[in-house]
Amino acid sequence: MNKIRILQPYIANQIAAGEVVERPYSVVKELVENSVDAGSTFITVEIKGGGIEYIRVTDNGHGIPPDEAELAFSRHATSKISQAFDLEHIETLGFRGEALASIAAVSRVELKSCLQGSDSGIRLVIEGGETKLRTPYGCPEGTTVEVRDVFYNVPARLKFLKAPGSEAGAIFDYVSRMILARPDIAFKVISNDKSVYSSAGDGDLRNAVLAVYGNDVLQHLRQIEYDDGYIKLFGFAGTPEVSRSNRQQQTFFINGRYFKSQKLSYAVQSAYDTRLMTGRFPFLILGIMISNNEIDVNVHPNKMEIRFLKEGRVQKAVTGAIRSALTGFYAPELVRSRSYEDIAVKPTVVRSEEQSVSSGTANDELNALRKRILEQIKGIEKPDGLKVQETPDVPEEVPVFHIAAGNPAETKKDNIQSSFPAEPFSICGKIFDTYWIIQQGDSIYMLDQHAIHERMLYEQLSSGIKADSQILLIPKIIKLSPVEYDTLIFNIDRFAELGFEIEEFGAFTVCIRAVPHIMGEPQTQPFLFDAISGLMNGGRALTKELKRNAIIQAACKHAVKAGDALGNSDIEKLINEFLNQDIPLTCPHGRPVMIRMSRLEIEKLFKRVI
Repeated sequence: MNKIRILQPYIANQIAAGEVVERPYSVVKELVENSVDAGSTFITVEIKGGGIEYIRVTDNGHGIPPDEAELAFSRHATSKISQAFDLEHIETLGFRGEALASIAAVSRVELKSCLQGSDSGIRLVIEGGETKLRTPYGCPEGTTVEVRDVFYNVPARLKFLKAPGSEAGAIFDYVSRMILARPDIAFKVISNDKSVYSSAGDGDLRNAVLAVYGNDVLQHLRQIEYDDGYIKLFGFAGTPEVSRSNRQQQTFFINGRYFKSQKLSYAVQSAYDTRLMTGRFPFLILGIMISNNEIDVNVHPNKMEIRFLKEGRVQKAVTGAIRSALTGFYAPELVRSRSYEDIAVKPTVVRSEEQSVSSGTANDELNALRKRILEQIKGIEKPDGLKVQETPDVPEEVPVFHIAAGNPAETKKDNIQSSFPAEPFSICGKIFDTYWIIQQGDSIYMLDQHAIHERMLYEQLSSGIKADSQILLIPKIIKLSPVEYDTLIFNIDRFAELGFEIEEFGAFTVCIRAVPHIMGEPQTQPFLFDAISGLMNGGRALTKELKRNAIIQAACKHAVKAGDALGNSDIEKLINEFLNQDIPLTCPHGRPVMIRMSRLEIEKLFKRVI
């Protein structure tokens, strides 16, 4: 039986360090926070090998007194609080006194610091928590901390670190958020001797956004301004052009502290309501100013979670402020009152005996719709003076459109050849800028232009054959976040296999020169963000095939849209190409590409045939 014993200090420190230092990003975060708390107006972050090999953070803050430098690396040693009462109104980013001790326990650290107005400073070298050197040192005012070989003495943690590119991406992402949270501080980021970020530090949030995201994003942002005396909100809300398929481009900071909040993200989504398509999430930069007595930052060692004393009030303010910011950009939502005329003219959709649908979903939906409409008509009082001729009861089994639907993976063209036989057809017209009416023999067809193009995109891109590329007349330059950029570069071969030609084009910037020919000229920027998001959600463990599918699915989202203007020649070409391929008559999501109505069924509706 093992005896109970007190662990050696260096073992205890390594264990405790795991709560604070999870990866190189954690080291940068703690050092940058110390620099901010020191009153710095200029902070430089330099890394090599994704921060695993080397990290250096330099600032021009007030510095550390020589006689306190070694004490700063002791656990729970801090100058930021002195009593429990201080926890109720924390004004600094750091306060636990664990960061430097944790970093020193799992790496090789060198500190150089000089007080403002002092002629000399201190140099301290610590390895694995043990002081190796302490000596006076001449250096500029401020503090420089160098960290080498993170987790060199903890192999179990070292082997779980990601590739240097991913670790660097996490660092860049954090510093970019700090640039937004503290536009009054000039940040500079250098990776492997190359400049990554450089902000002005002039206090203008707009310039901070420009430094991080560039003008392409800035021009699609709407300013947020709100102040009710209890809480002040400021920042920018993005228009749909810069929306994303996840919430990773939402930045929250409170009293200069970057944090994450799922509940505030929901409040943001509520503000946009129907202004964004389902599955899209707004781009947002939101600053919050509130009394420190109204929040609790001492929730988790990483200090990324905030608790609000009046959470409901904060959420309501966030939703209202964003809605106000968007007012004027979006057209007001039209609310129509229900009237007898509105409903009476709507056709009653009923099912057909001849419908061939593999699942009961379509039939159920049609019957439910019919029932709702009939109930609405019965429940609405006719306006005075309006005489409506009574119509005969419609038989329960009046045949209507046939729906070519079913399992998208199984419904092949030869199974429903009779739905669209290979014979001449004529284009009768288009309705709602979405559906094309085609006549062929004694049948008419309604084709969904988005569904048919989406299916063709999916089939051609997933065929396994390298797609033909179409050179873009004007190459598209797109600036990405650090994490998005790393994901794209890591998977760039998958894009090339599908016919995309993408090149690196500066810091976190790429140039799209060509796309698969079948795509035409899509909105390349939204497509790229969707594809990257799909890859990020699966992580790097995705197989080659799953990565291809993620990109293909993103491409399909950007097929010809409902409402896009197509000419007769365009749709005729699309139909001919569609008929020449043995592919399902459903989109990749299972929705029908076309529906058919025979001449006999039309004549039955007009009572020409009983």
